[in-house]
Amino acid sequence: MHHGKHFRRLNRTSSHRNALLRNLASSLIEYGRIETTVAKAKELKPIADSMITLGKKGDVEAKRQAIAYLYSPTVTVPKLFDELAPRFAERNGGYTRVQRIGNRYGDNAPMAVIEYIDGPNDIKKAMVTQTLARVLGQTNQTSKVKEAFEGTADLGLSKTLLRDLKKVQFANSIETLSQDVEKEIAKQFN
Repeated sequence: MHHGKHFRRLNRTSSHRNALLRNLASSLIEYGRIETTVAKAKELKPIADSMITLGKKGDVEAKRQAIAYLYSPTVTVPKLFDELAPRFAERNGGYTRVQRIGNRYGDNAPMAVIEYIDGPNDIKKAMVTQTLARVLGQTNQTSKVKEAFEGTADLGLSKTLLRDLKKVQFANSIETLSQDVEKEIAKQFN
């Protein structure tokens, strides 16, 4: 029977599919963010999360498993165990984010960016700071940046922006976010 065996086959043989996912996981660990199709990104997400779990274990067996799975282990394994694992030490799961970015020009395939969250190039953080800077800069309420992050100021922000703001606040401190918004306001209006 074929029950409970659903996964995306990605129009590839099993060996080709496994090699593709190993390559994508290695690239994601190496660069922190990659652009691929939505289907590949959704298949990569649990693999990338399990790699972080291996990194958080940190023992010899976990390193052996990571070396056996990842390509270019001299680059990816130290980054996994020395940079990514400490970054997610306090987090219990949900280490990656899949963000849709539209369709590819050639074949109209739906594209996405998959990235490790809380990183230096976090797409969600950049979008929230740019949007908040635009809203606060247009209404001349640049002094209310910290109040917007603390939720005490009523600025008439949309529900999606408030939800994204809470997600970004969970991962970053209010001071660094307010500094980023103030820098963005200065860039946009000077």
